[in-house]
Amino acid sequence: MLRPATSEARGVVSIHDAILALIPAILLAATLVGALLSWSWGTALAVGSVPASGTIGYALFYNPPAGVGDD
Repeated sequence: MLRPATSEARGVVSIHDAILALIPAILLAATLVGALLSWSWGTALAVGSVPASGTIGYALFYNPPAGVGDD
């Protein structure tokens, strides 16, 4: 279950925490797919960096984190 960044609930993952976990997961998946398809490591990570960069861009510019007191 995802929650807004301002909630103080414990045991619930915020959207920004999920995005931070998604970035290495995308790169790991690209590495595994690259190994299965016999790509070089550089090619696999270059392909994986495109969606990982998009995820970072979403987190920073489209849905930026707000301070606790900001609305």
